[in-house]
Amino acid sequence: MAGTQYTGKAGHLAVMGEFCLRGYNAAMPEIDKGDDVFVVNDTTGAMWRLQVKTSLGKAQATSRSYQFRVRETAIQNPQTPELHFAFVMRKDGVWHFLLIDRPVLRTYVRNNAIGTAAGDYRQLTMVLHDDGRLICSGVNLANHLEDRATWPTL
Repeated sequence: MAGTQYTGKAGHLAVMGEFCLRGYNAAMPEIDKGDDVFVVNDTTGAMWRLQVKTSLGKAQATSRSYQFRVRETAIQNPQTPELHFAFVMRKDGVWHFLLIDRPVLRTYVRNNAIGTAAGDYRQLTMVLHDDGRLICSGVNLANHLEDRATWPTL
């Protein structure tokens, strides 16, 4: 099994590939200051910043459990342009993407106490069930799975 650097890079490239297939330009910044992928609509000039977190997970009887670590400041602090998160999960040889913008994730953290604070980070455990539910701290986040409403196909 490949190491975490390989897994992380595979997740970044999978995210970029999906955006390219939808007609967007996607690039990785040369310097990693929290932004992992820039997505651009070349026609309008609109740009989005993405932080990508990738996990291969661990198999369970009827689900797969994934661990993610996110800097608390990335969740709490507004940015311009706003940050979006792509939580990338591999299950049965297929990539699954939980796409969520920072203010929405922040609301889940504040209102539903999802994840566990761990120093400067928040540990998120997500369980992707065979029936399509994606549970994090008792909250079903399935409505954010494959949610590309912000990025319609061009």
